[in-house]
Amino acid sequence: MAVAVTLAHRAQFVRRIVGDQAVLHSCKRQVQTQKQLEEVPRVTEWTPHVGGKKSGRNFIDRMRCTAIGGAGGNGCVSFFRDVFVPRGPADGGDGGSGGDVWLEADSSETSLSCVKQWLKARPGSNGRGKSMHGGRGSDITIKVPQGTLVRQIFVENKEAQTVDPGPGADRSSRFLADLETQMARRTEDKAELFVHYPRWEDRNDLSSVRLPAEFKAFRWAMAHAPPLSADLTSHGQRVLVARGGLGGMGNPHFIAADDRQPHYALRGLPGQTRVLDLELKTIADVGLVGMPNAGKSTFLRAVSNAHPKVAAYPFTTLNPYIGTVAYDDAAQVTVADIPGLVPGAHRNVGLGHAFLRHVERSRVLVFIVDVSRPEPWRDLQTLRDELDLYREGLSDRPSLVVCNKADAGDIARRNYDAWRLIAPNLKLVPVSAKLDKNIKKATHAIRQMLEQ
Repeated sequence: MAVAVTLAHRAQFVRRIVGDQAVLHSCKRQVQTQKQLEEVPRVTEWTPHVGGKKSGRNFIDRMRCTAIGGAGGNGCVSFFRDVFVPRGPADGGDGGSGGDVWLEADSSETSLSCVKQWLKARPGSNGRGKSMHGGRGSDITIKVPQGTLVRQIFVENKEAQTVDPGPGADRSSRFLADLETQMARRTEDKAELFVHYPRWEDRNDLSSVRLPAEFKAFRWAMAHAPPLSADLTSHGQRVLVARGGLGGMGNPHFIAADDRQPHYALRGLPGQTRVLDLELKTIADVGLVGMPNAGKSTFLRAVSNAHPKVAAYPFTTLNPYIGTVAYDDAAQVTVADIPGLVPGAHRNVGLGHAFLRHVERSRVLVFIVDVSRPEPWRDLQTLRDELDLYREGLSDRPSLVVCNKADAGDIARRNYDAWRLIAPNLKLVPVSAKLDKNIKKATHAIRQMLEQ
């Protein structure tokens, strides 16, 4: 007993010494770590991260994507089995159809950046025994901005490939060509259309098997589908861009007088595949057109709720902006601002004609001209010429000339008076968007032109 007590005290004493040494070692390590931290220089300036997934432009108004409908599930080859039924009838279930791919216009979207390059719906589930059918694949609905044009592009059409397709075009074309080749091979070989019971691939005679009428009709509809072309202009408008594949049929569908227990079932068909060219044309009542640094963004900020970037250098606006002008009687007018045009824009000078598609739908064009420049009427003629070179007759639409920077001293006043003498029938409205002067007169003139 005494020996046991002595050993217990000795063990407790050893644990106490070891614990004290561990605490002392921990304190020394903390002191050493603190000294090392004090020697490290502190970072006093923060450098933002450049690059990554969020870098690059966020606004996309044209792109190419591939829509693929979900593949149909395969039919099941199964036979009923029970305790007293060793060789029951066929009870294989049908496969579920694949999901569809839809595009839907949404007023809250402003860019095609929300659309991925690959739009794939979910496939249908395979059929199971005991006559259990597979579930249908879920559809996917992609939100796109209002004013999106949807056009189908064919791989064989070389002229369509000359259009700027956007990112991922080559990969989409190669994938579509490979998929079409696989579908053609499957269609030619009848045996590839069926699922066989294990070890019955060579024993099944498919020469006299007839494909179901529904199966033939679906394949004919996919082969003779018309080219897709749609214009999504209203909120909630939808268009089916890729149809899901038809689900396969189980072996009960192939019971015949000479084959009471078919050991094969029909495979599901692949979904429809389309390469789409999406083009965004902004829907606005009024389109602002002007030279760089003429004050279009300042004018838009003065008349609407939009807040585009404003700076004292040209090409401040790189993306179209849309603002809403609210009147006292609760009427509203949408105004679109596009990047500035320069002489030779049709030859891709400056930003080119890439953004003029956003004023094609505008009913009224408002030319913003810097009246403080020498001979500002020449700027107006340059803008009209560039519009006609982009699309003939575009400058003939109802238009209003807003003489901005009218507060720039005597030179602006002299240019305005000379302009009125040169073109007495031209609608000129002098404003100062920076100082918010004569803005209401310009907005009322725009509304009168829209109501005519």
